[in-house]
Amino acid sequence: MQSFVSVSSLVTRFDYADFKAAAAKSEMKKIEKDIVKIIGTALIFSSFVLWGLNHYSITRNIIYGVMAAAGIILGCFYEMIIQYSVRRRALNYYDNHKERFMAHTAQFFEDKITFKTERYSAAVPYEKIYKVYEDGRVFIIYTSINEMKFITKRALSNNDCEKIRKVFQSKLQQKYQQEGAR
Repeated sequence: MQSFVSVSSLVTRFDYADFKAAAAKSEMKKIEKDIVKIIGTALIFSSFVLWGLNHYSITRNIIYGVMAAAGIILGCFYEMIIQYSVRRRALNYYDNHKERFMAHTAQFFEDKITFKTERYSAAVPYEKIYKVYEDGRVFIIYTSINEMKFITKRALSNNDCEKIRKVFQSKLQQKYQQEGAR
């Protein structure tokens, strides 16, 4: 049986950081984002109300300013802060464990995906895949709830990305999620 897309790559530190950032993004629930934005808005609102009621003390004015700044940071920059910290942690992990990252090959067939490294080989039928998440830089294939494989898009042509996307859309339907399409 001939594969219609085959991709081989060696994971770089930035590939690993992209993977971890995308995984964190895919697991972040909308309700979590909304709650953090509500808390940020509440901090900003309460700091202005408290300042309006009692703005005669310099110490309290500083506290109210810090509350407003914390609200702005939570409400506006929460996702960027999370992405930055996840990427930093992933880059540090890669630097400390380079020897664990090896070249891998993924082959896409009509009925399955195969993953191969020098120590590992698996064939996963599409119906056994838990879910797939795609963002601008990687495809993350969840082979079970807590097991993931990723394919970096830098190793694929645009044509190959489109072929993979079409297979995931047709075979996985609801299990396939693209960034921004929730």
